[in-house]
Amino acid sequence: MPYERDPAAAATDPAAADPEPHILELRVHGVRNTPPQEMLGTSVDRIALVHDGPIPLGDKLAGFYTTRDRDPDARTRLEAYSWGNLDRFAKGRSFLTGVWRTVYNVLWFLVAPFGFANAGYWARAFETDPRREGGLRTGSGGGITRLFALALTLLLTAAVSTVMFDLVAVQCFLPIDQTGAWRVCSALPGQLDGLGQWTRGQRLALFSLAPIAAVVVMAVLGLISDVRFRTRIHDAARVREAQAAPDALPLAVPEMWMRRRVNSPTGLLHLAAGVDLVVATLAWDAVPHDGAAAPTLFGLALAHLAASAAVIAFWARSVRAPHPVPGGEGLTQRIRDSRDAQASILLGIAVAVYLACLGLEIWGSGTNVPGPFGGGQITPTLILVALTVLATAGCVVRAGYNEWIAAAVLTVGTAALWAVLAGWLDSFGWGANAAALAVVVLSGGLVVVPYLTMRRRNARVREEAWHGAGPGVFMMLGLLLGAFLASALALGAGSYLRSGRFQTRGVPGDPLFRDVSLPSGAHDITVPIAFWAFGGVLGLMAAIVMLVLIVVGLLKLGRSTIDTPAIDQSEEVYRLEIVKQRRASAFLQRAEPLLHFLAWTVGIAVAASMALAILWENREHSGRWAWVRGVLTGAFGGDSVTAMWQAGQLVVLTAVVLGGTAVLGMAVTKAASPDAARPLGLLWDLMAWLPRAAHPFGPACYSERAVPELADRMIRWLEPDPRRRVLLSTHSLGTVLGVAALFHLTAIGRADLIPRVRFLSFGMQLRPYFGRFFPELFGPDVLGTPGVGAPSFWTADPWKGKDLPVVGTPPRSRARVLERARILADPELEGHDGVRSPAAGPLTTLLGTAPAPQPVWINLWRRTDFLGFPGYSYSQEANVLDRLTLEMEPDSYMAQVATHGNYLPTVAYLTARRDLIADW
Repeated sequence: MPYERDPAAAATDPAAADPEPHILELRVHGVRNTPPQEMLGTSVDRIALVHDGPIPLGDKLAGFYTTRDRDPDARTRLEAYSWGNLDRFAKGRSFLTGVWRTVYNVLWFLVAPFGFANAGYWARAFETDPRREGGLRTGSGGGITRLFALALTLLLTAAVSTVMFDLVAVQCFLPIDQTGAWRVCSALPGQLDGLGQWTRGQRLALFSLAPIAAVVVMAVLGLISDVRFRTRIHDAARVREAQAAPDALPLAVPEMWMRRRVNSPTGLLHLAAGVDLVVATLAWDAVPHDGAAAPTLFGLALAHLAASAAVIAFWARSVRAPHPVPGGEGLTQRIRDSRDAQASILLGIAVAVYLACLGLEIWGSGTNVPGPFGGGQITPTLILVALTVLATAGCVVRAGYNEWIAAAVLTVGTAALWAVLAGWLDSFGWGANAAALAVVVLSGGLVVVPYLTMRRRNARVREEAWHGAGPGVFMMLGLLLGAFLASALALGAGSYLRSGRFQTRGVPGDPLFRDVSLPSGAHDITVPIAFWAFGGVLGLMAAIVMLVLIVVGLLKLGRSTIDTPAIDQSEEVYRLEIVKQRRASAFLQRAEPLLHFLAWTVGIAVAASMALAILWENREHSGRWAWVRGVLTGAFGGDSVTAMWQAGQLVVLTAVVLGGTAVLGMAVTKAASPDAARPLGLLWDLMAWLPRAAHPFGPACYSERAVPELADRMIRWLEPDPRRRVLLSTHSLGTVLGVAALFHLTAIGRADLIPRVRFLSFGMQLRPYFGRFFPELFGPDVLGTPGVGAPSFWTADPWKGKDLPVVGTPPRSRARVLERARILADPELEGHDGVRSPAAGPLTTLLGTAPAPQPVWINLWRRTDFLGFPGYSYSQEANVLDRLTLEMEPDSYMAQVATHGNYLPTVAYLTARRDLIADW
């Protein structure tokens, strides 16, 4: 819609009646969600929503605001884009609203592992290709990342299934004798006592709704989030009319930020896979007591689960699902052209198999046999091992290692190790076990040696986080959090049910106290060892390592100083305070090496936990567990080993319960907070800016609304009058949105407007964080600035000597794009600085930052800002991009060191703003 001014606008837009200045200063906040009145430097009662004619440019979630009373002598029209409510809740103080927010917050913690899977997806090396749906070629690692996401859904299903099937339906209903009398766990509510009269299969059939409902709730949560971020109609129309450039960067692909529809075919397949796992678990439990039906259902469920996983991997060839093809002739052709139809059919088959399984459980004669629940131990172990294999394979895909070969080699090695630990090969003699161990070593070598060779050939590896292992590191973090949440659910439920074992009675003559006793022979609730081993030990080890690293870092760096850049002479009197804050900010900027250590810890803990779980699960068939116990007994004594085992269980349970309590505490606290923020808001802001491409139930992407809105606002302002200009002023994460909006202008064919845009960024993380974690989106070839190495954990200044020289050759993924576009054959081009279309970037070329009378991009930063970084170099020497800001708060009553906020009132900001718009 063109930008127009009509008489009706004067009643809705406070600034409409005044003559328009020709420069629009558009301010965008960052992770702190600065309210629009603060960005505009006024009070809340003096701001109003911007209107384009009678149309408001915003709603209660996001929008553009301006002041009601504009200075008639001002050269610029000041507006603020507020997007913070996209990641917040509607405010309200009622009791029901608080309860809903609390539940919603808890569910958001369950979504966090899905967000890490999505981050791993975008950390891969992928390419643009206009011939592919959505304009992106998935590249290596897309398939295993989506399978990893599917395994996370199955882990959630398995955790809920363990609680409802094993702990509640089986262990909490104990038959007394053959007369049909039952005992019910005293911790269960009395309303469930009647289920003791049901058969075991009937109870399992009833409780089988719980794990399916858990997956449905995750899907509904994602659906609710999707609705908040729907692409506006006219933004979608611009995208559909745009023609993708063959040499475009990923940010300049037209459909990068467009959400075409809310529902997801992949989400339907995740639901189908969850149903399949429930059927397989129930059928496995019934197999020993049913001769034909249970094995058949078990085989059907596994085959259908494998088919769903194969379809998800096959669909990974494109980032976006294809548009439905209208008017297909024949039912078969319409199904072939529609992923929604294919996913619906697979879900329908899964539901049909599930209904057949319910019939077996409810009316089958072999489903009321007492005994332990089958599959309760092996299912979570298999899923966690699969997650580990896929995450490990993710570490090598950026180097060029084929994802399926890596996953296959690791699977063979893991299977061989499992066979050795379980004692399956003992009957074949020691030679079989030796051969299996050789397979383990060989598979490790077949992954590590080629990976190191490929990595050594990558000239850009120093510009990438974790030596190019970013996808795997993010997946490991998702595994860590997913295992912890699953174990917290299982161990927490088991602890609650076990609390009924204790008997209490009053003390005669001393009513202040009561006797608590545990009768001998009392039954116990047994939680599968996998949740103890993988969840508790994993989380505990990670916490210990993080604590040790932080303590060592503080002790080593406690007296260090950071002298670069030099403290301004006007602030020398506050040197001690500034040096202290510089030290604290520098320590907080060591996230990358900390996460590197954590990923290694997760890998080691997973291997140890897997070995422990396998040894325990096969203790009846192999003497290895007895051998390990014998070694420990010989070293520490039998009583000491038993005490160590019990103490370990107590520590793990305490750690998991405390972690779960912290989750609930943050959920309740945030639900009651005035700003209605989500818990760990910074984590959500950083994860939810990426389009949802790996896990269909992950955090929805607010950028899919914010980026097109920013681009649209610039078009509305610039299009009517060639004299108009835009000063885009962005803080922190707002800089990510601003850069994406500039590239989106090129994607939709409006690159002609960008020379009339100038850029002022402050407190940004583009170069050291987003550029290293997601090189294809914000790397040096996208920004046009030199790369930066990984921060050091052990030196006082983590960024000293980390500026990297400009590499003349493009990354391999980018080189393939340029080769397909037939650009590299042009001898006039010089490496990655040459372009054929505006969509090919980089940002510095797009903005025109070649030597000019005045700058077009200025970045402000201060060394005391723990989230603010230079865009070009940490060197003391001046450069064309970066400018330093004073490190004391400019408008504080008491002297206070400035950190990540309050750049707007600084002299540096006012000076940079003046320089950018001078004679413009």
